[in-house]
Amino acid sequence: MTGSADDLADTNDSALTPAQGAFRFLVELAALACWAVVGWEVGGDGFGWVLAIAFPVVAASTWATFRVPGDLSAGQGGPIPVPGIVRLIIELDVLVLSAVFAIVVGQVVLGAVVLVAIVVHYLLTMQRVRWLLAQRSVT
Repeated sequence: MTGSADDLADTNDSALTPAQGAFRFLVELAALACWAVVGWEVGGDGFGWVLAIAFPVVAASTWATFRVPGDLSAGQGGPIPVPGIVRLIIELDVLVLSAVFAIVVGQVVLGAVVLVAIVVHYLLTMQRVRWLLAQRSVT
Protein backbone atom coordinates (compact mmCIF):
# COMPACT_ATOMS: atom_id res chain seq x y z
CA MET A 1 0.00 0.00 0.00
CA THR A 2 1.37 3.38 -0.97
CA GLY A 3 -0.89 5.36 1.32
CA SER A 4 -2.56 7.36 -1.45
CA ALA A 5 -6.18 8.35 -1.22
CA ASP A 6 -7.09 5.77 -3.87
CA ASP A 7 -5.43 2.99 -1.87
CA LEU A 8 -7.24 4.07 1.29
CA ALA A 9 -10.55 4.16 -0.55
CA ASP A 10 -9.99 0.56 -1.68
CA THR A 11 -9.41 -0.76 1.84
CA ASN A 12 -11.83 -0.57 4.73
CA ASP A 13 -10.11 0.81 7.78
CA SER A 14 -13.35 2.08 9.25
CA ALA A 15 -13.75 -0.79 11.73
CA LEU A 16 -13.06 -0.06 15.38
CA THR A 17 -11.71 -2.44 17.98
CA PRO A 18 -14.18 -3.32 20.75
CA ALA A 19 -12.39 -0.92 23.11
CA GLN A 20 -12.48 1.88 20.52
CA GLY A 21 -16.15 1.20 19.83
CA ALA A 22 -16.99 1.26 23.53
CA PHE A 23 -15.09 4.51 24.03
CA ARG A 24 -16.79 6.04 20.98
CA PHE A 25 -20.18 5.01 22.39
CA LEU A 26 -19.36 6.71 25.71
CA VAL A 27 -18.25 9.86 23.88
CA GLU A 28 -21.52 9.87 21.93
CA LEU A 29 -23.54 9.46 25.15
CA ALA A 30 -21.56 12.27 26.77
CA ALA A 31 -22.28 14.52 23.79
CA LEU A 32 -25.99 13.74 24.01
CA ALA A 33 -25.86 14.52 27.74
CA CYS A 34 -24.23 17.85 26.90
CA TRP A 35 -27.00 18.62 24.42
CA ALA A 36 -29.56 17.83 27.14
CA VAL A 37 -27.81 20.12 29.62
CA VAL A 38 -27.59 22.89 27.03
CA GLY A 39 -31.29 22.49 26.26
CA TRP A 40 -32.16 22.64 29.96
CA GLU A 41 -30.05 25.76 30.50
CA VAL A 42 -31.24 27.56 27.37
CA GLY A 43 -34.89 26.69 27.90
CA GLY A 44 -35.03 27.99 31.45
CA ASP A 45 -38.00 27.31 33.66
CA GLY A 46 -40.57 27.28 30.90
CA PHE A 47 -39.08 25.15 28.15
CA GLY A 48 -35.99 23.61 29.72
CA TRP A 49 -37.36 20.10 29.82
CA VAL A 50 -38.66 20.35 26.24
CA LEU A 51 -35.29 21.48 24.89
CA ALA A 52 -33.44 18.98 27.11
CA ILE A 53 -35.26 16.29 25.16
CA ALA A 54 -35.38 17.99 21.75
CA PHE A 55 -31.69 18.91 21.44
CA PRO A 56 -30.37 15.35 21.95
CA VAL A 57 -33.09 13.91 19.72
CA VAL A 58 -32.14 16.27 16.88
CA ALA A 59 -28.43 15.54 17.40
CA ALA A 60 -28.97 11.76 17.45
CA SER A 61 -31.27 11.90 14.43
CA THR A 62 -28.70 13.89 12.47
CA TRP A 63 -25.99 11.45 13.56
CA ALA A 64 -28.02 8.44 12.39
CA THR A 65 -29.32 9.91 9.14
CA PHE A 66 -26.09 10.64 7.28
CA ARG A 67 -23.79 7.63 6.79
CA VAL A 68 -20.87 6.68 4.59
CA PRO A 69 -21.55 3.47 2.68
CA GLY A 70 -19.30 0.72 4.00
CA ASP A 71 -18.46 2.45 7.30
CA LEU A 72 -18.03 -0.56 9.57
CA SER A 73 -17.92 1.62 12.69
CA ALA A 74 -21.38 3.03 12.07
CA GLY A 75 -23.47 -0.11 11.79
CA GLN A 76 -26.02 -0.31 9.00
CA GLY A 77 -26.21 2.38 6.35
CA GLY A 78 -28.34 5.41 7.06
CA PRO A 79 -31.09 6.77 4.87
CA ILE A 80 -28.83 9.41 3.30
CA PRO A 81 -25.41 8.25 2.04
CA VAL A 82 -22.73 10.94 2.12
CA PRO A 83 -19.02 11.22 1.30
CA GLY A 84 -16.62 10.66 4.17
CA ILE A 85 -15.71 14.33 4.65
CA VAL A 86 -19.39 15.22 5.07
CA ARG A 87 -19.81 12.50 7.70
CA LEU A 88 -16.69 13.67 9.52
CA ILE A 89 -17.96 17.26 9.57
CA ILE A 90 -21.33 16.09 10.92
CA GLU A 91 -19.62 14.04 13.62
CA LEU A 92 -17.38 16.91 14.64
CA ASP A 93 -20.33 19.33 14.66
CA VAL A 94 -22.52 17.10 16.82
CA LEU A 95 -19.73 16.19 19.23
CA VAL A 96 -17.66 19.36 19.48
CA LEU A 97 -20.56 21.80 19.46
CA SER A 98 -22.24 19.91 22.29
CA ALA A 99 -19.17 20.43 24.47
CA VAL A 100 -18.60 24.03 23.36
CA PHE A 101 -22.22 24.97 24.04
CA ALA A 102 -22.02 23.24 27.43
CA ILE A 103 -19.10 25.53 28.26
CA VAL A 104 -21.02 28.56 26.95
CA VAL A 105 -23.98 27.85 29.26
CA GLY A 106 -21.66 27.56 32.25
CA GLN A 107 -20.97 23.82 32.41
CA VAL A 108 -17.24 24.35 31.94
CA VAL A 109 -16.00 21.12 33.52
CA LEU A 110 -18.50 18.97 31.64
CA GLY A 111 -17.70 20.64 28.33
CA ALA A 112 -13.94 20.46 28.87
CA VAL A 113 -14.02 16.78 29.83
CA VAL A 114 -16.12 15.95 26.77
CA LEU A 115 -13.80 17.96 24.50
CA VAL A 116 -10.79 16.04 25.83
CA ALA A 117 -12.64 12.75 25.30
CA ILE A 118 -13.47 13.74 21.71
CA VAL A 119 -9.84 14.55 20.95
CA VAL A 120 -8.69 11.27 22.51
CA HIS A 121 -11.31 9.36 20.51
CA TYR A 122 -10.17 10.78 17.19
CA LEU A 123 -6.49 10.32 18.05
CA LEU A 124 -7.18 6.66 18.83
CA THR A 125 -9.13 6.15 15.61
CA MET A 126 -7.01 8.01 13.06
CA GLN A 127 -7.18 5.04 10.66
CA ARG A 128 -10.94 5.60 10.47
CA VAL A 129 -10.49 9.36 9.96
CA ARG A 130 -8.09 8.68 7.08
CA TRP A 131 -10.56 6.16 5.65
CA LEU A 132 -13.41 8.69 5.88
CA LEU A 133 -11.35 11.35 4.13
CA ALA A 134 -10.63 8.89 1.30
CA GLN A 135 -14.35 8.19 0.72
CA ARG A 136 -15.17 10.75 -1.93
CA SER A 137 -18.26 9.22 -3.49
CA VAL A 138 -21.40 7.58 -2.16
CA THR A 139 -21.71 4.87 -4.79
